[in-house]
Amino acid sequence: MYYIKKLLKMLFSIYLIGTISFLLLELIPGDPALAILGVESSAEDVAILRESLGLNKSFIERYFIWGKGVLLGDFGNSFKYGEPVSKLILDRLPLTIEIAILTILIVLLVSIPLSFAIHKIKKASIKRVLDFIIGLFISIPSFWLGIISMFLFSVILRWFSVGYNNSISSLILPCIVIAIPNIGVFTSYIKSNLDIEMKEEYIKYLYVNGVKRFWLNLYILKNSIIPVIPLVGIMLIDLITGVVIIEQIFSIPGIGRLMITAVINRDLPLIQGLIFYTSVVLVIINFGIDIVYSIVDPRIRSERE
Repeated sequence: MYYIKKLLKMLFSIYLIGTISFLLLELIPGDPALAILGVESSAEDVAILRESLGLNKSFIERYFIWGKGVLLGDFGNSFKYGEPVSKLILDRLPLTIEIAILTILIVLLVSIPLSFAIHKIKKASIKRVLDFIIGLFISIPSFWLGIISMFLFSVILRWFSVGYNNSISSLILPCIVIAIPNIGVFTSYIKSNLDIEMKEEYIKYLYVNGVKRFWLNLYILKNSIIPVIPLVGIMLIDLITGVVIIEQIFSIPGIGRLMITAVINRDLPLIQGLIFYTSVVLVIINFGIDIVYSIVDPRIRSERE
């Protein structure tokens, strides 16, 4: 029953997000046809373009046409590119998802051992210095770090390519740039969980009963990471929706750059399609994280049923 409820909520969320995005875009002042042709175009040319784009239809007609297209996976053609919106998005979405997955791998591979290593340090002064560095990681703006990293590692040292060149190696630097603030967040969160777990009574019980330190540390680490699972979902959502600036800096043809182009050109079908596709991906990710979390920690499922 728990999973059925989550599935129904997911479907309703997708419908609601799609409808709200359609309504908000329709309320934006200005004429897309005029934006495409320019202010010097004649009224006759604007009227012809409006008719060809379906902008002369009523709001209700456009909404039902849009809803039917959503069910069929057809969002119409882009005003700017003249290509199907679905094709434009599906061509770029995998690259953005690839960036998100690589970034998460970097974050987890660094933050988990780092948090455990910091937790094991006994000297308070060293811990304070490391906590300061972690706080610095969290506070560094990604756009500033991206510009500095590109100039240093791509232009001066030439360790990486300047911009994206259709290879996975050209994504390493952008992913590291995105990962650094998240490494700070995850390390701080896991370290706090480790401190809490170490004070639990079951740890003392296992230690007294002769459980080997390796297995004890592994058990503590497992219980400290479980609460981080929702944080992984939040980070993945943030990465898919928030890599716009990084994609611009590193010339990565992902969803972020496509959205900027669509907004600048008032490309309504493309904007609506981007919002809908992104929303679907995010809702599915959220649904998947909830399922995984409920499996790993069955108490969550029992509390919500």
